Amino acid sequence: MPNSRGGRSVTAAELVRNFAHWREVGAKEPVLVTHHGRETHILMGIEPYSRLTGSKGAADLPDRTQELANHIHQGLFLCRGDLCLDFVNPVALSMTKRWDRQLEGKPLFEALPEFAGAVTEAHIRHTLASGEASAADIPSPFRKDSWLHFETFPFGSGIAILLRDITDDMQHHRLADIKSAILKAMGLHDGISYLRVSMRGFIEVVDDSFCTMMGLPCEKLIGVPLHDLIAMPVRRILREDLEQVLNGQGDRRTTTQFLSNRGNVVPVDVSLVRLHGTYGTEGAVMVIAPEGRALSAIAAQH
Repeated sequence: MPNSRGGRSVTAAELVRNFAHWREVGAKEPVLVTHHGRETHILMGIEPYSRLTGSKGAADLPDRTQELANHIHQGLFLCRGDLCLDFVNPVALSMTKRWDRQLEGKPLFEALPEFAGAVTEAHIRHTLASGEASAADIPSPFRKDSWLHFETFPFGSGIAILLRDITDDMQHHRLADIKSAILKAMGLHDGISYLRVSMRGFIEVVDDSFCTMMGLPCEKLIGVPLHDLIAMPVRRILREDLEQVLNGQGDRRTTTQFLSNRGNVVPVDVSLVRLHGTYGTEGAVMVIAPEGRALSAIAAQH
Protein backbone atom coordinates (compact mmCIF):
# COMPACT_ATOMS: atom_id res chain seq x y z
CA MET A 1 0.00 0.00 0.00
CA PRO A 2 1.18 3.61 -0.60
CA ASN A 3 2.54 5.54 2.37
CA SER A 4 2.64 9.21 3.26
CA ARG A 5 5.97 9.60 1.44
CA GLY A 6 4.51 8.31 -1.82
CA GLY A 7 6.28 4.92 -1.61
CA ARG A 8 5.16 1.43 -0.71
CA SER A 9 4.59 0.27 2.86
CA VAL A 10 3.77 -3.03 4.53
CA THR A 11 2.90 -4.11 8.04
CA ALA A 12 5.38 -6.26 9.92
CA ALA A 13 2.82 -9.08 10.07
CA GLU A 14 2.20 -8.94 6.31
CA LEU A 15 5.95 -8.86 5.65
CA VAL A 16 6.41 -12.07 7.62
CA ARG A 17 3.52 -13.80 5.84
CA ASN A 18 4.63 -12.81 2.30
CA PHE A 19 8.34 -12.13 2.67
CA ALA A 20 9.24 -13.51 -0.79
CA HIS A 21 6.91 -11.03 -2.48
CA TRP A 22 8.02 -8.02 -0.48
CA ARG A 23 11.68 -8.93 -0.91
CA GLU A 24 11.19 -8.60 -4.68
CA VAL A 25 9.43 -5.28 -4.22
CA GLY A 26 12.19 -4.07 -1.90
CA ALA A 27 14.82 -4.93 -4.50
CA LYS A 28 13.18 -2.41 -6.87
CA GLU A 29 12.11 0.33 -4.47
CA PRO A 30 12.29 1.03 -0.73
CA VAL A 31 9.41 -0.39 1.31
CA LEU A 32 8.50 1.10 4.69
CA VAL A 33 7.72 -1.50 7.36
CA THR A 34 5.11 -0.46 9.92
CA HIS A 35 4.28 -1.77 13.36
CA HIS A 36 0.96 -0.73 14.94
CA GLY A 37 0.76 2.04 12.36
CA ARG A 38 4.24 3.43 13.09
CA GLU A 39 6.96 3.32 10.43
CA THR A 40 9.89 1.48 12.03
CA HIS A 41 12.10 -0.03 9.29
CA ILE A 42 12.91 0.18 5.60
CA LEU A 43 13.31 -2.88 3.35
CA MET A 44 15.54 -2.23 0.34
CA GLY A 45 18.04 -4.02 -1.90
CA ILE A 46 21.77 -4.01 -1.21
CA GLU A 47 22.67 -2.14 -4.41
CA PRO A 48 20.48 0.91 -3.82
CA TYR A 49 21.57 0.87 -0.18
CA SER A 50 25.24 0.86 -1.26
CA ARG A 51 24.59 3.80 -3.62
CA LEU A 52 22.78 5.62 -0.84
CA THR A 53 25.55 5.15 1.74
CA GLY A 54 28.46 5.36 -0.66
CA SER A 55 29.80 1.99 0.56
CA LYS A 56 31.21 -0.67 -1.74
CA GLY A 57 29.14 -3.67 -2.74
CA ALA A 58 30.19 -7.20 -1.90
CA ALA A 59 31.63 -7.66 -5.39
CA ASP A 60 33.90 -4.64 -4.88
CA LEU A 61 35.34 -5.76 -1.54
CA PRO A 62 39.09 -6.45 -1.68
CA ASP A 63 40.32 -10.05 -1.62
CA ARG A 64 41.82 -10.41 1.86
CA THR A 65 43.03 -14.00 1.43
CA GLN A 66 46.64 -12.94 1.20
CA GLU A 67 46.31 -10.63 4.20
CA LEU A 68 44.96 -13.54 6.24
CA ALA A 69 47.65 -15.92 4.93
CA ASN A 70 50.38 -13.54 6.04
CA HIS A 71 49.17 -13.77 9.64
CA ILE A 72 48.89 -17.55 10.08
CA HIS A 73 51.67 -19.59 11.67
CA GLN A 74 51.68 -22.29 8.98
CA GLY A 75 53.47 -22.23 5.67
CA LEU A 76 50.97 -21.73 2.82
CA PHE A 77 51.37 -22.21 -0.94
CA LEU A 78 48.50 -21.45 -3.36
CA CYS A 79 48.82 -23.11 -6.77
CA ARG A 80 46.81 -22.73 -9.96
CA GLY A 81 45.49 -25.72 -11.88
CA ASP A 82 48.73 -25.89 -13.88
CA LEU A 83 50.68 -26.10 -10.57
CA CYS A 84 52.20 -22.66 -10.92
CA LEU A 85 52.53 -20.76 -7.67
CA ASP A 86 50.09 -17.91 -7.15
CA PHE A 87 51.05 -17.04 -3.58
CA VAL A 88 53.56 -18.05 -0.90
CA ASN A 89 53.34 -16.62 2.61
CA PRO A 90 56.43 -15.56 4.63
CA VAL A 91 56.25 -18.61 6.93
CA ALA A 92 56.46 -20.94 3.93
CA LEU A 93 59.46 -19.03 2.58
CA SER A 94 61.21 -19.40 5.93
CA MET A 95 60.38 -23.10 6.36
CA THR A 96 61.69 -23.90 2.87
CA LYS A 97 64.74 -21.59 3.11
CA ARG A 98 63.46 -19.41 0.25
CA TRP A 99 63.12 -16.17 2.20
CA ASP A 100 65.31 -14.33 -0.36
CA ARG A 101 63.49 -15.56 -3.48
CA GLN A 102 60.42 -14.60 -5.50
CA LEU A 103 58.42 -17.78 -6.10
CA GLU A 104 55.08 -16.47 -7.38
CA GLY A 105 54.52 -17.32 -11.03
CA LYS A 106 57.01 -20.19 -11.07
CA PRO A 107 56.08 -23.86 -11.57
CA LEU A 108 55.80 -25.53 -8.16
CA PHE A 109 58.33 -28.29 -8.80
CA GLU A 110 60.80 -25.84 -10.31
CA ALA A 111 60.58 -23.51 -7.33
CA LEU A 112 60.58 -26.42 -4.86
CA PRO A 113 62.29 -29.45 -6.44
CA GLU A 114 62.34 -31.09 -2.98
CA PHE A 115 58.62 -31.82 -3.46
CA ALA A 116 59.16 -33.62 -6.78
CA GLY A 117 59.59 -37.37 -7.08
CA ALA A 118 58.60 -37.98 -3.46
CA VAL A 119 55.48 -38.78 -1.46
CA THR A 120 54.72 -35.04 -1.47
CA GLU A 121 54.27 -35.04 -5.25
CA ALA A 122 51.89 -37.99 -4.99
CA HIS A 123 49.72 -36.09 -2.50
CA ILE A 124 49.77 -32.93 -4.63
CA ARG A 125 48.73 -34.70 -7.84
CA HIS A 126 46.10 -36.78 -6.04
CA THR A 127 44.41 -33.67 -4.65
CA LEU A 128 44.61 -31.91 -8.01
CA ALA A 129 43.09 -34.87 -9.85
CA SER A 130 40.47 -36.01 -7.34
CA GLY A 131 39.60 -32.88 -5.37
CA GLU A 132 40.24 -34.76 -2.13
CA ALA A 133 42.26 -33.34 0.73
CA SER A 134 45.36 -35.28 1.71
CA ALA A 135 47.96 -35.15 4.48
CA ALA A 136 51.13 -36.84 5.70
CA ASP A 137 53.88 -36.42 8.29
CA ILE A 138 57.26 -36.35 6.54
CA PRO A 139 60.92 -35.72 7.34
CA SER A 140 61.61 -32.16 6.25
CA PRO A 141 63.47 -32.06 2.91
CA PHE A 142 64.64 -28.54 3.80
CA ARG A 143 66.12 -28.91 7.29
CA LYS A 144 68.07 -31.73 8.89
CA ASP A 145 66.44 -33.57 11.82
CA SER A 146 63.13 -31.76 11.28
CA TRP A 147 59.61 -33.02 10.55
CA LEU A 148 56.70 -31.43 8.69
CA HIS A 149 52.97 -32.04 8.60
CA PHE A 150 52.25 -31.74 4.86
CA GLU A 151 48.64 -31.08 3.83
CA THR A 152 46.97 -30.48 0.47
CA PHE A 153 43.38 -29.46 -0.34
CA PRO A 154 41.46 -27.94 -3.27
CA PHE A 155 41.49 -24.15 -3.51
CA GLY A 156 39.71 -22.44 -6.37
CA SER A 157 40.75 -24.08 -9.65
CA GLY A 158 44.00 -25.32 -8.09
CA ILE A 159 45.23 -26.50 -4.71
CA ALA A 160 46.63 -25.18 -1.46
CA ILE A 161 49.58 -26.69 0.40
CA LEU A 162 49.99 -26.22 4.15
CA LEU A 163 53.21 -26.92 6.04
CA ARG A 164 53.44 -27.16 9.83
CA ASP A 165 56.60 -27.91 11.80
CA ILE A 166 56.02 -30.94 14.05
CA THR A 167 59.64 -31.54 15.05
CA ASP A 168 58.98 -31.11 18.78
CA ASP A 169 56.08 -33.59 18.71
CA MET A 170 58.05 -36.17 16.75
CA GLN A 171 61.07 -35.85 19.02
CA HIS A 172 58.85 -36.19 22.07
CA HIS A 173 57.33 -39.43 20.80
CA ARG A 174 60.65 -40.81 19.59
CA LEU A 175 62.29 -40.01 22.92
CA ALA A 176 59.37 -41.69 24.66
CA ASP A 177 60.05 -44.83 22.61
CA ILE A 178 63.74 -44.73 23.55
CA LYS A 179 62.85 -44.32 27.22
CA SER A 180 60.47 -47.28 27.06
CA ALA A 181 63.12 -49.43 25.39
CA ILE A 182 65.73 -48.53 28.02
CA LEU A 183 63.36 -49.42 30.85
CA LYS A 184 62.56 -52.76 29.23
CA ALA A 185 66.26 -53.46 28.76
CA MET A 186 66.92 -52.68 32.44
CA GLY A 187 64.20 -55.14 33.41
CA LEU A 188 66.16 -57.97 31.74
CA HIS A 189 68.99 -57.57 34.26
CA ASP A 190 68.25 -59.29 37.53
CA GLY A 191 68.47 -56.90 40.44
CA ILE A 192 68.41 -53.70 38.36
CA SER A 193 65.41 -51.53 39.19
CA TYR A 194 64.24 -47.93 39.17
CA LEU A 195 61.77 -45.63 40.82
CA ARG A 196 60.63 -42.03 40.47
CA VAL A 197 60.07 -39.61 43.34
CA SER A 198 58.23 -36.30 43.48
CA MET A 199 59.64 -32.93 44.53
CA ARG A 200 58.55 -33.77 48.08
CA GLY A 201 60.39 -37.09 48.04
CA PHE A 202 57.34 -39.34 47.72
CA ILE A 203 57.48 -42.39 45.46
CA GLU A 204 55.41 -41.93 42.28
CA VAL A 205 56.52 -44.80 40.02
CA VAL A 206 58.22 -48.14 40.70
CA ASP A 207 59.03 -51.14 38.52
CA ASP A 208 58.41 -54.83 39.20
CA SER A 209 62.05 -55.49 40.03
CA PHE A 210 61.99 -52.92 42.85
CA CYS A 211 58.76 -54.42 44.21
CA THR A 212 60.38 -57.85 44.23
CA MET A 213 63.42 -56.53 46.08
CA MET A 214 61.20 -54.87 48.69
CA GLY A 215 58.78 -57.82 48.99
CA LEU A 216 55.79 -55.53 48.50
CA PRO A 217 53.23 -54.99 45.70
CA CYS A 218 53.49 -51.76 43.71
CA GLU A 219 50.33 -50.25 45.19
CA LYS A 220 51.86 -50.49 48.68
CA LEU A 221 54.89 -48.45 47.61
CA ILE A 222 53.27 -45.63 45.62
CA GLY A 223 52.87 -42.50 47.76
CA VAL A 224 55.33 -43.65 50.44
CA PRO A 225 58.16 -41.24 51.43
CA LEU A 226 61.38 -42.64 50.01
CA HIS A 227 63.35 -42.07 53.21
CA ASP A 228 60.91 -44.31 55.13
CA LEU A 229 62.27 -47.26 53.13
CA ILE A 230 65.91 -46.50 53.99
CA ALA A 231 67.79 -48.01 56.96
CA MET A 232 68.15 -45.52 59.80
CA PRO A 233 72.01 -45.28 59.85
CA VAL A 234 72.13 -44.08 56.20
CA ARG A 235 68.76 -42.31 55.98
CA ARG A 236 70.17 -38.80 56.53
CA ILE A 237 72.81 -39.25 53.81
CA LEU A 238 70.28 -40.28 51.17
CA ARG A 239 67.89 -37.51 52.17
CA GLU A 240 70.66 -34.91 51.72
CA ASP A 241 71.68 -36.39 48.35
CA LEU A 242 68.08 -36.33 47.14
CA GLU A 243 67.59 -32.71 48.25
CA GLN A 244 70.73 -31.63 46.38
CA VAL A 245 69.56 -33.37 43.21
CA LEU A 246 66.08 -31.81 43.42
CA ASN A 247 67.63 -28.37 44.03
CA GLY A 248 69.66 -28.64 40.84
CA GLN A 249 73.05 -29.10 42.50
CA GLY A 250 73.98 -32.00 40.24
CA ASP A 251 73.16 -35.66 39.92
CA ARG A 252 74.51 -38.16 42.46
CA ARG A 253 75.78 -41.72 42.66
CA THR A 254 75.98 -43.24 46.11
CA THR A 255 75.29 -46.33 48.19
CA THR A 256 72.40 -46.88 50.57
CA GLN A 257 70.40 -49.61 52.31
CA PHE A 258 66.73 -50.43 51.77
CA LEU A 259 64.57 -52.03 54.45
CA SER A 260 62.90 -55.05 52.86
CA ASN A 261 59.47 -56.23 53.98
CA ARG A 262 61.13 -59.58 54.68
CA GLY A 263 62.97 -57.99 57.61
CA ASN A 264 66.43 -57.83 56.03
CA VAL A 265 68.54 -54.87 54.88
CA VAL A 266 69.39 -54.70 51.15
CA PRO A 267 72.63 -52.78 50.39
CA VAL A 268 72.53 -51.17 46.92
CA ASP A 269 74.30 -48.77 44.60
CA VAL A 270 72.01 -45.97 43.45
CA SER A 271 72.10 -43.18 40.88
CA LEU A 272 69.93 -40.10 41.44
CA VAL A 273 69.11 -37.89 38.44
CA ARG A 274 66.96 -34.77 38.39
CA LEU A 275 63.80 -35.11 36.29
CA HIS A 276 63.35 -32.08 34.04
CA GLY A 277 59.84 -31.08 32.97
CA THR A 278 58.22 -28.34 30.94
CA TYR A 279 58.11 -25.99 33.91
CA GLY A 280 61.32 -26.99 35.66
CA THR A 281 62.20 -29.80 38.06
CA GLU A 282 59.41 -32.35 38.50
CA GLY A 283 61.22 -34.82 40.76
CA ALA A 284 64.03 -37.33 40.46
CA VAL A 285 64.69 -40.78 39.03
CA MET A 286 66.63 -43.40 40.99
CA VAL A 287 68.32 -46.38 39.32
CA ILE A 288 69.19 -49.16 41.76
CA ALA A 289 71.71 -52.02 41.46
CA PRO A 290 72.94 -54.56 44.03
CA GLU A 291 75.90 -53.13 45.90
CA GLY A 292 79.24 -53.64 44.14
CA ARG A 293 77.68 -54.42 40.76
CA ALA A 294 78.23 -51.45 38.51
CA LEU A 295 75.96 -51.21 35.51
CA SER A 296 78.89 -51.39 33.14
CA ALA A 297 80.03 -54.66 34.71
CA ILE A 298 76.58 -56.15 34.39
CA ALA A 299 76.38 -55.13 30.72
CA ALA A 300 79.78 -56.70 30.05
CA GLN A 301 78.55 -60.06 31.39
CA HIS A 302 75.75 -60.14 28.82
